[in-house]
Amino acid sequence: MTTPSSRPVALRWRPFRLPLRARFEAAHGQTAFRDGVLIEARDADGHTGIGEASPYPSLGGGTVDDVLGLLARQGLAIFDDGVLVGGSGVEALRCAADAALLDLDGHATGRSVAALLSQVPAPSVAANAVIGAGTPDEVVAYALDAVRAGYSVLKLKVGVAPLADDVARVEAVRAACPDAAIRLDANGAWDEASARAAIEAFAPSRIEWLEQPVPPHDIDALTRLQAASPIRLAADESLIDPAFRERVLAEGAASVVVLKPMMLGGIRVALDFGRRAIDAGMTVVVTTTFDSSIGTAVALHLAAALGDIAPGTDVAHGLSTGEHLAADLVAQPLLPLGGRLFVPHALGLGVEVSEAALDRLATAPWSDWVRA
Repeated sequence: MTTPSSRPVALRWRPFRLPLRARFEAAHGQTAFRDGVLIEARDADGHTGIGEASPYPSLGGGTVDDVLGLLARQGLAIFDDGVLVGGSGVEALRCAADAALLDLDGHATGRSVAALLSQVPAPSVAANAVIGAGTPDEVVAYALDAVRAGYSVLKLKVGVAPLADDVARVEAVRAACPDAAIRLDANGAWDEASARAAIEAFAPSRIEWLEQPVPPHDIDALTRLQAASPIRLAADESLIDPAFRERVLAEGAASVVVLKPMMLGGIRVALDFGRRAIDAGMTVVVTTTFDSSIGTAVALHLAAALGDIAPGTDVAHGLSTGEHLAADLVAQPLLPLGGRLFVPHALGLGVEVSEAALDRLATAPWSDWVRA
């Protein structure tokens, strides 16, 4: 993996809250906003790098208070190997630190993060639309709008309602959008028997794949289901725990792996696992966790770098979540155009914080600078 060469000599941080346009519902709960922490690092030459730590409490990722506590205790040591290991909020802060280092290195060396990670990164990547729970009419209306906007892949959340209701929604979308690829995400909602029944019920609707049908820890059930499933299965939350992640890869527990840098501890950890998964014949897709455009940029550069490893493929990644935000931290939010996201031409992550937007969305002032 690429090791950033720039060394931060100063660090500060500021917490924020991003409202969603509408409450988003999935099997692990409802979300009306996203809380996170922006970090900014500087090197001795005055270059800056930014990162976002937005833990997901309902998925066991800790809270913003956990992240703030780690920052207060560790300071600049967050950039040292072996310091952020285990505990609540750690993976999100590792992701922020990794992003800030790479962003800093990109500014110092005159390259984008994707170019730091890959010799020939993809200039753009396809994105899937993501659709929360709702009535068949509501979901179909959203799906039709997405197709008109240029999306060819639709991702629907399932597992919140009874199976019959989920099937009705999926069948309605399939009838309304016959040419679209449909992915389903259960977020670990079912036990093995219920998942098997769901797979059988969804199969006639030509599903591209079904994400996380069983709880993250049940790798054995996921493996058994994949072996007999007419639908490809994807591991998502099962990858958060490093031991489960390695089991998914070693045992072929899924055909697809879903990489969330915010949950895995950063771009470079996710890229390393993604490379090994591709070598093992798995499909790799990158998604955000409803982050700001800073977190989306992290996922976008990762997806672009993976395009160099699997040339000729154009997997749609889960990078459209910015459309669900009512406000963002950056001056020019990263949003899909015609169902694609384009890697910024600017250096580093290629996004710039809007101080005016941050002042509106921040939940506390900037911390004091921590200096070496």
